[in-house]
Amino acid sequence: MPTNGATAGRVIRVLVADDEETMRAALCDLIVSESGLELAAVATNAEEAIQKARLVKPDVAVLDVRMPGGGGPHAARGIRSVSPHTRSIALSAYEDRSNVLEMLQSGAISYLVKGKPTDQILDAIRRAARGQSSLSSSIVAELVGDLSRDISERGDTGQILRMSETRFHDLLEAVPDAVAIIDASGEIILVNEQTERLFGFRRDELVGQMIEELLPRRLREAHLGVGQGYFSNLRTRPMRSGLAAAGLRKDGSEFAVDISVSTVETDTGRLATAFFRDVSSERTARELVQQKTDERFRALLESAPDAVLAVDSRGLIVLANRQTERVFGYERSEVVGQPVETLLPDRFRVRHSNLRNGYFAAPHTRPMGTGLELFGRRKDGSEFPVDISLSEIETDDGRLVAAFIRDATDREARVELDRSIAERRAVLARLVSASEEERRRIAGDIHDDSIQVMTAAGMRLQILRRSLNDPEQLGRLDQLEQTIELSITRLRHLIFELRPPALDNEGLTAALRAYLDEADETTGTSYRLDDRLTVEPSAATRVILYRIAQEVLTNIRKHAQAVSATVTLEARDEGYYMRIRDDGVGFSLDLIKDRPGHLGLPAIRERAELAGGWFRLESDPSG
Repeated sequence: MPTNGATAGRVIRVLVADDEETMRAALCDLIVSESGLELAAVATNAEEAIQKARLVKPDVAVLDVRMPGGGGPHAARGIRSVSPHTRSIALSAYEDRSNVLEMLQSGAISYLVKGKPTDQILDAIRRAARGQSSLSSSIVAELVGDLSRDISERGDTGQILRMSETRFHDLLEAVPDAVAIIDASGEIILVNEQTERLFGFRRDELVGQMIEELLPRRLREAHLGVGQGYFSNLRTRPMRSGLAAAGLRKDGSEFAVDISVSTVETDTGRLATAFFRDVSSERTARELVQQKTDERFRALLESAPDAVLAVDSRGLIVLANRQTERVFGYERSEVVGQPVETLLPDRFRVRHSNLRNGYFAAPHTRPMGTGLELFGRRKDGSEFPVDISLSEIETDDGRLVAAFIRDATDREARVELDRSIAERRAVLARLVSASEEERRRIAGDIHDDSIQVMTAAGMRLQILRRSLNDPEQLGRLDQLEQTIELSITRLRHLIFELRPPALDNEGLTAALRAYLDEADETTGTSYRLDDRLTVEPSAATRVILYRIAQEVLTNIRKHAQAVSATVTLEARDEGYYMRIRDDGVGFSLDLIKDRPGHLGLPAIRERAELAGGWFRLESDPSG
């Protein structure tokens, strides 16, 4: 039944608002090429979208979440005010909770992630014109949880259930994935239309059956154990969390499937909502950013006032800056790839090689001027005294030692030495800050450029499909569209790895909770967050705390053999206190210098000290 004036036979008039030209043009062409749709207006920012909606009164507005002028939320609120019957659809590369809820609260009826098949976008437009939502599995899981909390918090549960029944049904049918709701015994009590399409069963054939009926027989016994364990230790399992790797259709054919699971508390007990997705091969997108990162990292080193060398665990120089050429008289091409001892007098080389091996076994920050008598050797054979500070840094290729080298032929007073130490710390602080800024910038570039262009390419392929009728050509087009969709999915995942949107949009607690949830699903350790924060840390501090937590939890995963770990956050002494505790095997602090597996500890201490804080490690190898 039409709810906004758009009848079954009426053309749906669409407003498109997106600041990225390639994406905007592809959306417009897609709408123009589709029977039953009409392009009513085009806008490049939120304010223009509101003004165009006031003039043309479109049936549906397709809004970019991050466009200028206030973004999608401002546009959705303004359009609802000037054209109440217009239904807004949000388009974004992100699906983090804050963006989704803000758009829905602003009046959007649907939220789509860029890169989805164009049929889903067209279907969402038609559904919006009928007043129906189009939401992903993860969004629906959030809203189902909200509905259950409403029921538990308000007294008249019957009334709420009646009010929610239609909305709940619409939500399930809006999900592009197959959805099955099961009780604690594993019996299916509700499925959506996508489940029928994916598995080939009718609803009445599935309701009342065990969820294992959708799995190949060889996986059923193992899955029974997983299901029982899940209800005894409830937690959300995202897609690609290691659950059943295959589904079974009614005709007996098998297919690769990912399953995500979330729980709902009802007055009749706990229920689990399972989302099924047919999956195929993937490819990584990490190579897209490596070259850009290397170039900017090298540019940063060029600004250092001292000679800077990066040395790997073999003692080979992998990077040298311009000051190295000035201090030692070599061209960079002459030292890169050579042992670092090349820059030392002959009489010190054997001893230095032993010291270097000991440093890599137990790295620690060593400032300039620590009482050692150090000398360098220039290309012309002349020797000169040097001050050297050492610090460990992390790169995509592994951990390196950064050596900051200063010609100490004319040593200044102690105040100059203090200044040099401050400069070194300032350089390290810039490296840390630049690394985070680089992550944020690359994530933004991927969203604003790569994903937009690839999404537009997918839309144009859909338009091309209408002019093809050869089955072989259509099959190749299907493969190309799947490749583009998978590439966009991997790019979105890469955005999260580079810079979790929650860290900037929702804060430290939300970002850590998302990280721990993922670790909980992919490791054998159970993680818990004890959040006692009353004030959100500054942007710089929350990044340092988040990266420290990542490093510590990585060490726990690799070495501790822990069953559980807890991260505690609280405000203390006009600052912030974070404690990470696990029940693993422990180790002797006296022997830690002989444990090369703990290379991340100096980096953790360095980050804490850069923030004006401290780091303490406690361990009991006796258990």
